[in-house]
Amino acid sequence: MSILVRNLPKTFTKENLDDLFFEFGTIASCDMVMDDATGLSKGFGFVEMSTQDETDNAIKALNAKVIDGKKIRVKWSNQEKKQAAAEELAPAAPRDIPENVWGNAASTNDKHKSEPE
Repeated sequence: MSILVRNLPKTFTKENLDDLFFEFGTIASCDMVMDDATGLSKGFGFVEMSTQDETDNAIKALNAKVIDGKKIRVKWSNQEKKQAAAEELAPAAPRDIPENVWGNAASTNDKHKSEPE
């Protein structure tokens, strides 16, 4: 249940990120990506919540929130995996195929074969 948080202010710290997600449940881990040269944030980090419900609630509440004049982006860190899993679990949509879908095509081809050249 890992969350990617982007477009954070450069002055943001791990503690700020932890405080931001605290109200949504138990935080399993929280990491800010820091610039070694400046010691400032690179503007993104990762948070892992303990349950999927906590993760979903945090993403809904925090995505597009404005912090220090910047609109942050909050989403699943493995978005493609989540979408693929959801598609696997979703039942296939029923298809309405007419009974004679090939009937007319087959009889048309048969007529052309039997005609003398």
